[in-house]
Amino acid sequence: MSVLMEATAPPTVEPRGALRSFLHHRMGVIGAVMLLIAVLVAIAAPILAPYDPYANVRVNILDIYQAPSGEHLLGTDDGGKDVLSSLIYGARVSLIVGFAAAAIALLIGGLVGIVAGYRGGWVGSLLMRITDFFLVIPDLALQIVLVAIIGPSLGTIILVIGALGWTTTARLVRSQALTVRERKYVMRARAIGAGDAHILRRHILPAVLPLMLANMVLVISLAILSESTLAFLGLGDPTVISWGQMLNFAFGRGAVSAGAWWALLPPGFAIVWVVLGTTLLGTALEDALNPRLKRHHLESPGSDVARDRRVEELEPRELTTPSAGAVAAPRDPAAPAAQEESARRDEGPILRVRDLSIEFDTPSGKHLAVEGVSFDLNRGETLGLVGESGCGKTTTVLGIMRLLPPGGRVVSGSVWFEGDDLLSLDGPALRSFRWTRLSLVFQGAMNALNPVRTVGDQIAEAVRLHAPGTGQREALDQSAELLERVGIGRRRLNEYPHTYSGGMRQRAMIALALACDPDVIVADEPTTALDVMIQAQILELLGGIARDLGTGIILVTHDLGVVAQVCDRVVVMYGGAVAEENDAATVFREPQHPYTQELLQSFPDLAHPDRPLRGIPGAPPRLDDMPPGCRFAPRCPHAFDRCREERPPEYAAAGGRAACFLLDPTGPREAVPSAEPRP
Repeated sequence: MSVLMEATAPPTVEPRGALRSFLHHRMGVIGAVMLLIAVLVAIAAPILAPYDPYANVRVNILDIYQAPSGEHLLGTDDGGKDVLSSLIYGARVSLIVGFAAAAIALLIGGLVGIVAGYRGGWVGSLLMRITDFFLVIPDLALQIVLVAIIGPSLGTIILVIGALGWTTTARLVRSQALTVRERKYVMRARAIGAGDAHILRRHILPAVLPLMLANMVLVISLAILSESTLAFLGLGDPTVISWGQMLNFAFGRGAVSAGAWWALLPPGFAIVWVVLGTTLLGTALEDALNPRLKRHHLESPGSDVARDRRVEELEPRELTTPSAGAVAAPRDPAAPAAQEESARRDEGPILRVRDLSIEFDTPSGKHLAVEGVSFDLNRGETLGLVGESGCGKTTTVLGIMRLLPPGGRVVSGSVWFEGDDLLSLDGPALRSFRWTRLSLVFQGAMNALNPVRTVGDQIAEAVRLHAPGTGQREALDQSAELLERVGIGRRRLNEYPHTYSGGMRQRAMIALALACDPDVIVADEPTTALDVMIQAQILELLGGIARDLGTGIILVTHDLGVVAQVCDRVVVMYGGAVAEENDAATVFREPQHPYTQELLQSFPDLAHPDRPLRGIPGAPPRLDDMPPGCRFAPRCPHAFDRCREERPPEYAAAGGRAACFLLDPTGPREAVPSAEPRP
């Protein structure tokens, strides 16, 4: 029911954003200008052409193949006619064939692809087999046969090229329609009673149309090449002038033997000009209208880290000590597991993040999504990254893992893993580091697991990638052991992800993260969309991994109940920065930052069931609209003038740290109001 109730918006293309993306594509702009010049020349042919190539004029032998001169800038052809004029008028025919044939191919291919992708079943299979039949037949050979049989006219050439050039478009559109029809907003449309025609018109077509238009530009270049080829072979319309026809006449009527290069090069250059322009334009439109086709920075080593990144050395963080009037409580020496935590810290942190800042390219410019984030992680410790959605938690861990989405890059800071700066690793070194030392439990297990491969095969893939000498059987045995370790029977090894329940898929993701025995696991919202009982099982599993294997865990969540159950320390983030860091018990008992206090006030407390819950007014700041001072000032009930003007540094507080001017010994002597103690 939750799937049907979810109102997810369809993936439409925002026009202004697509235009900005296109304008940043230099080669695409060049292609558009090249094609625009050709179109304008074709439209203004009667004005630009010095002569009318269709006019009947009397010529003598001296007029044939005249070299370029002031009277004929590109010389004359075998009929004594001006080559420049024929070239300009030929643009009309070549472009008409290109655009008209591409429109026919778009109509046929789009219709076949949408129906095959949306309907599926025997209808989709039949349409795809027909498409495959036309794909295996050489287009040019069939075009030559059909034009020769029907007769070489302009209309025939357009119909033949268009009717045979739709197969690539059909397969492309079908693959997109197959994906879109499974989206939740399409299921929602079916649930409210929408028919197939309505869904196709309102949901499927808007999603595939941008891709169709981008592909149409590429089909134009193929159509122009096909027309030129047919005309060059003598199958063009003899009553019109096209660039292919000019090449046919030049080669067939002695231009090569006469050395009349001017009759050959101009039409050839014109064909290359338009084909190159449409290709560049089509590629740019694909990038702008279909963001999934953009090249990910993971394919280009190092591009997710700015070259001029400021590297922070491993030095203790300097914190301003608060005055006696500010709230600052020492850690409770009798706190549970305090001795184990002290022992782990004596070994030194395994992961140290220093001054990490991440920016993203947006239509309005570059904006920082994470700024100055620093924290440490010890062996066997569970660190919680908490905050509202949009506060930079997931972006922070993706930056640590070097898995930022396109447009994101680390601009300053460092990530030290036992003395190695992860942000300096590239290529094979980075690939070998992932999963053997640092692994990730992705948010949304169903999307992270390949639906067409068994769970065991996907776990074995990680094992064999990092241990090339491991055989398939041995890797599968290890996969079975990992599944058993997380509570899944060995017999489920060869089953597909869709046969697993939500909790089992999440357990399988944890087994995948453990495949290479990493030192640190990053768990990004591992309990999202799971019921309370399954959440408890997953959290108990993660706690056992940290306790029994000595694995450090970074737990990204907005659920304070999860933090209270499994985390040793907590980093509270707001607006892409650290608001407060402390051990979990102190955060719940003596929160120092007003944002932490407000979060706790909005969280149900079993020790005080009668206490009313209080939400936080407003919303986290947007990347392009960060407040000039403290990020939380617009929502903070204790904000004063200084908060709205300056960014607060971090102050030592209650054994941890918090970024709030209320803790400044030189500022107002106003103490941070304490929240009700937590059990």
